[in-house]
Amino acid sequence: MPNISVIMSTYNRENIILDSVYSILNQTFSDFEFIIIDDASKDNTFQKIKSINDNRIRLYKNIENRGCTFNYHTAQNLARGKYIAHIDDDDISLPKRLEKQFDYMEKNPDICLSGTFIEPFGENTRPSWVFYTDSDLIDLSMNFYNPICHSSVMYRKSFMEENGINYNFKCLCAQDYEFYMQILLNGGKIANIDEVLVRYKMHSDRLTDNYETQQIQIKNAENVKKKLLSRMFKPEEVMHIQELVNGFPFNKYNTDNVLEAVNLVSQKNKYKNETVQLFKEDIKSGKYKF
Repeated sequence: MPNISVIMSTYNRENIILDSVYSILNQTFSDFEFIIIDDASKDNTFQKIKSINDNRIRLYKNIENRGCTFNYHTAQNLARGKYIAHIDDDDISLPKRLEKQFDYMEKNPDICLSGTFIEPFGENTRPSWVFYTDSDLIDLSMNFYNPICHSSVMYRKSFMEENGINYNFKCLCAQDYEFYMQILLNGGKIANIDEVLVRYKMHSDRLTDNYETQQIQIKNAENVKKKLLSRMFKPEEVMHIQELVNGFPFNKYNTDNVLEAVNLVSQKNKYKNETVQLFKEDIKSGKYKF
């Protein structure tokens, strides 16, 4: 069995799919299988992938479009590796990504999922939102926004199987955020590697840049925050905190409200004082205003 299963869902990416696929096939770490599910593409995406002669690829094609969440769930069930790594069909993994993440996960058995720092590129490029490596700091920030880039993650299959964790069919957007939430609620730890190992492509066809999709994503993300905050607060208190922190990125108009919310969380003594102070200093400095 391979050490790593890389999973990808793709739909109508004939012009860029090979860049993403070859960024995985050309990794310095070679002991992996590459599970790709074509979501009933109407263009030549499937044919382009099928033309690649590499026996590490396990290619599937849906008869009808099922959505990426369904495909991630299916791919996780198909995966045979000790670790599962995700890559979006428009992003690029740098050559040593799998090697470095595999080494990190082997050396840090308490970490259930690791992401990496990223380099955004393409149209309408925005700064990276991935800042933290420490698991405690990531846990804290997860109450307010998603600090992980999905296209960079690698996670332990055994932890997911033991705790019944997989992508939620009902969460069609923000499914990655909801997935991380399941890990935290089951006592798992999440971290980031402080090195850019993925190039994250921004372009007009990206689902998260579509207005309708954004609204669904915002709603689902708020539900995730609600469940995470419920670890510490009563329903009425959760509602108050969510009213204080209305969306992400933070801006000059809501900084005071965000700091008030963080202060409320800090009173529960779930996080170390230094963790809370660092998060608050970053908010004050404007790190999140983009």
